[in-house]
Amino acid sequence: MDAEVADEVAARAVPVDSLGLASWRPALRGVRVLGVGAAAYGARELLEMGRRMVEFAVDELGVRLLVLGASEAGATGLDAAVRGLSSPSDAVAALGGWEYDTREMVGLVSWLRDRTEMVDPDDRVRVVGADPVRPARSVKVLGSYLRDAAPELLPPARDGLAELLDREPDERPLKAPFRDAVVGLHGEIVAAEARLVAETSPSRYAEALDHAWILARAAEVAAAPRGTPFPTAEQAEQLDDTSAPVLRARMVAEAVTRAAGTATGMPAAVFWGHDDLVRVGDPTTAGRHVRSALGDAYYVVGGWFAEGSASAVRRRLLRPLRPRPSSHKLPALGGTAEAELRSALGGTDDRLVDLRGARGGLADWAASPTTTRRIGSVVDSGQLKERIPVVPVREYDAVALVPRVHPAWIR
Repeated sequence: MDAEVADEVAARAVPVDSLGLASWRPALRGVRVLGVGAAAYGARELLEMGRRMVEFAVDELGVRLLVLGASEAGATGLDAAVRGLSSPSDAVAALGGWEYDTREMVGLVSWLRDRTEMVDPDDRVRVVGADPVRPARSVKVLGSYLRDAAPELLPPARDGLAELLDREPDERPLKAPFRDAVVGLHGEIVAAEARLVAETSPSRYAEALDHAWILARAAEVAAAPRGTPFPTAEQAEQLDDTSAPVLRARMVAEAVTRAAGTATGMPAAVFWGHDDLVRVGDPTTAGRHVRSALGDAYYVVGGWFAEGSASAVRRRLLRPLRPRPSSHKLPALGGTAEAELRSALGGTDDRLVDLRGARGGLADWAASPTTTRRIGSVVDSGQLKERIPVVPVREYDAVALVPRVHPAWIR
């Protein structure tokens, strides 16, 4: 990045605070879904920056829907916690997986709950999940409902529901008969609507139907062929639409657009998750499918970091994964997009740069191939220093840079 472009970056960058984000607001005209990403799950400052953006969207943009890149089933508990029906701490723990089980996420749910206490029910913020994995809560809720209202529907799907109860995303594929039974159960509940509503209530039936829909999606993904583990972008482009990584991404996108379709406002929703979920990348990224559905009405912010340390589970050859994450040092990588941005911006504050409206040298830089770094929930030593090809403006509409990160407060 030459000096002229660096000056353009510095001139366009805004602090990620209420005043800075207010000046960025015009870039969101016509946006239906605002994607907010993070290049590492276990980085405290990226979580805190995401929270500030969610709070700005709620308080200043009027957004009343937060879609998390977390378990659809588990996030129903988060929504209950926001309405004051359960503890934020317990609800976050019930999401499954460590990626969202942090003090930072508990703080966000607590903030949403406190904001909701004194407002009209129609003005509260809803929280939904988009990822059709870890459906234990849906198994329990739907099982309890059917035992009371229609016990004859349970036996054909019992084994399939048991298989889904404690399933992790990368386990062996679910057997087709189990998938068919769980998908069929959703159809049976739809067909029995009049009877089930009469025997319970419209609200209980609607809740059960939502969980049955979640379970049908989870079963489809769990039964899909696994494909290449951790595919490159080129390999991902060759994956079949029915492979688990592509199907999962498509279903996440479907959940995002389905939820946003029920919300009002512009933007109507914030979609918050890892950069590999929200960015507009290969077919295994949900952001690509959201962009296909919404076009420019989907605006995605990449959350980047320059250096520091973050939490992740270490993958070791011929050894099982450790159940808990550990801290990993992430030294600065020269030549990456975030290194160039940090050099241009200087300082220690978080900054956001809109790329969609860029002109001149900055537009040329954003449209040129470079590299970046993303850390998933599971890493090996090579990935900690891996440079990933990126053309920034193809995958992001804006980037927000945190100069230094530290491990998230995993509970």
